[in-house]
Amino acid sequence: MRLGRIASFFSTSVLLGFVFGLALIISLKQVPKILGLDVSDQNFFALLVKVIGDLGETSLPTLAVGAACIAGMILLERFLPKLPAALIVLIGSIAVSAWLDLASRGVAVVGDLPSGLAPPKLPGAGLESVPLLFVGAAGIALLAFAEAMGPAQQFAKEHGYEIDANRELVAVGAANMGAGLFQGFPIGASLSKSAANDQAGAKTPASLLVAAAATALTAVFLTPLFRVLPEAALGAIVIVAVSGMERIGPMVRLWRLRRSDFAVAMVALLGVLVFDILPGLALAVVVSLGMVVWRAAEARMELTGRTVEPPDAKIHTASPSPGLLTARPEQMIFFVNAAEVRTAIWAAVTHEEPRPDVVLVDLRLTPDLDVPTIDALTELHERLDSVGAHLWLAGINPAVRERLTTAGLADRLGADHLFTYFAGGLLAYLNLLTVGMDTRRGVLTELLEFIRSRLGQSDLDQHGRDTLEAVADRIQQELHEQGT
Repeated sequence: MRLGRIASFFSTSVLLGFVFGLALIISLKQVPKILGLDVSDQNFFALLVKVIGDLGETSLPTLAVGAACIAGMILLERFLPKLPAALIVLIGSIAVSAWLDLASRGVAVVGDLPSGLAPPKLPGAGLESVPLLFVGAAGIALLAFAEAMGPAQQFAKEHGYEIDANRELVAVGAANMGAGLFQGFPIGASLSKSAANDQAGAKTPASLLVAAAATALTAVFLTPLFRVLPEAALGAIVIVAVSGMERIGPMVRLWRLRRSDFAVAMVALLGVLVFDILPGLALAVVVSLGMVVWRAAEARMELTGRTVEPPDAKIHTASPSPGLLTARPEQMIFFVNAAEVRTAIWAAVTHEEPRPDVVLVDLRLTPDLDVPTIDALTELHERLDSVGAHLWLAGINPAVRERLTTAGLADRLGADHLFTYFAGGLLAYLNLLTVGMDTRRGVLTELLEFIRSRLGQSDLDQHGRDTLEAVADRIQQELHEQGT
């Protein structure tokens, strides 16, 4: 099904805020371990208030262990970056804990851990439970995928490689199927473990196979060694690992480049902190999509062939060409903005004196037409026809032409008023004219400017480039003969 395209709904700004908020939650949940406090709460701010309120009960030996581990990791990463700092601190803390008997000094340790591997077993839920489990499973899947894509995209950017969202989704699904068959919890790409893996110098997925093998061997043979491991050491390792995700610089960059992207990132960050992970992510995605729709709803166009600004029209104007009004939308026309585009073009027509004979609309950025867009173009045609003007459409691809034919609008406009290229519409208008030299020169100048801008775009094939260059040469020759 290639549902990896869901990742396109997680913009970079959303993921940046989401990862930042997730890293803050992870870090704060480790603070009680560092301070030796018996505090737990799912909500970030409630946990923060509890930690601050219980600071007077901090265990100094535990704090000393946690601070020493954090300092040790920072120094190792600073001066000996090639060494696995987390592993060294882990082994060192176990050795020191056993030597000094830290458990007797009030330092919380991991304690006895179950050993061995769970045998494979089919889940006990029957088919009648599937509808009840579906909603929760869908939420877990979305959350696991978002947690996977956030760190994956950030690490890909830092190390210069590409990721395939579909393969990431398949990997998460396969891992959860394996976990289900071995009586495990739903799993995802852990931010803290991914950060720890990256800090350890991992470069390829082989590190995951090594980690899986080491985990299996540890679970079978080495769990007694972790009995005296201080929980403060684990908390310190996690805090240092995720600290790289709590960077202010990228947020400042969003603020400087585009405030709306910064706002989306902050919605994701605060949403995760206030409403928890899944609701916060969903809120940020909804806000992000809402902003996209809001921007798309603006009828931003380049209108030429008019001299009066219609009120409230968000447009850009260019040099006038009397008798011809050209409308070139700067985004795809679809149900969100179709009515506003129609209104803006009609306002330009009604404000022009004398009114244009032809309105040429460029649909090059519209790869297909939905029903509201077809209805808007039909209504525009009817309004123009009522005042003796004609609607021409350019930039028509085969899919758009088929939609127009099916709707009957192609017959009403006439096949000779539908053009594959915008330049074709302008040339057709020139051939239609029997007017003075000034009008022809104005249209030729506009056409030459369009061709030059089109030649500067990279999506033009060689045949199209040769054709436009030949047309430009002919126009330049005629303008030269006219003394322009």
